[in-house]
Amino acid sequence: MSENGRPQGPIVVLGFGRSGTTWLSDIISKSLGGLILFEPLHPRTCSFAADVCYASLSDRESSQRAGAYLAAVLAKENRHPWLLRNHVFTPLDEVSSEFIEAIWSECRVLGFKEIRANFMIPWLRENLNARIVFLVRHPCAVIASIRRRPNFWNEFGWDAHWRMFVERPLATPADAAVGTAQRIARRARSDLQKQAAMWAVTYAFAQAELRSGAVPMFHYEDFYAQPFAAARNLFACLGYSDIHMHPSHLFVPSMTTMRTVHGLTATESDYVRRGEAMFWEDVLSEGDVREIMAVVADSGIDAYTTPASPRPEMGARA
Repeated sequence: MSENGRPQGPIVVLGFGRSGTTWLSDIISKSLGGLILFEPLHPRTCSFAADVCYASLSDRESSQRAGAYLAAVLAKENRHPWLLRNHVFTPLDEVSSEFIEAIWSECRVLGFKEIRANFMIPWLRENLNARIVFLVRHPCAVIASIRRRPNFWNEFGWDAHWRMFVERPLATPADAAVGTAQRIARRARSDLQKQAAMWAVTYAFAQAELRSGAVPMFHYEDFYAQPFAAARNLFACLGYSDIHMHPSHLFVPSMTTMRTVHGLTATESDYVRRGEAMFWEDVLSEGDVREIMAVVADSGIDAYTTPASPRPEMGARA
């Protein structure tokens, strides 16, 4: 704890892409009154992004380079506008440089979010004393969301993403689920199987790492079904027990590209009756769903639980 009784160490929001990490970053930023920076390891702002995508930073050179870079980001020495992407309602290219500078000058940095740094959990905790927020979402919902966003893999291209994911070694404790998921990933053939395998490996790795460090895992669906209760639990786990929630912190996005205004329409309230399938039933066929869940099951991960069911203890299979 810091001198004023507040937790120390940056907050780092992690999760597989299209799992709601930007939404969760928005909630944290507005509730705590600071900035969760947007993907500092993205190629828009990081010159060595391709070297650290899906990496574990287990070698000394990459560890030192990433450490120096992220330290500069957290200290506001690197003030690239991209880092503020989810804190301005107007698209970045329409925001004046004076206003961008005002944000840097007037706002404190709380941490950052990343979707391709999930294998850095041990490094982030050891080198940054990071308070990890790992968000997981149903694999079918994730893959359906990726399909709705055809430019999702644009940074390096889909084929390059897949090669980096399967070829880079993981620095992980001996965990059967991680090893099983990795073997399943290497046998994947279709793009659907590969994306399901990527989700499974990421989830298995995070479970192993977070279990060993007594850090909870958060579920997207809980924030959707019971946003206030889920947010209070999140902040309690981060060391903040006196947060007073405002509806805009949960339901009103900060940026125009974030269209997840959750819980405000009749359609979205159908979630209580229709469950998680509402996130993918208009995108994935029944065959797609079976194929995704078969990959997940082969990876040694049990069926994903719903918010209506009791959440497992930290680290248990979900």
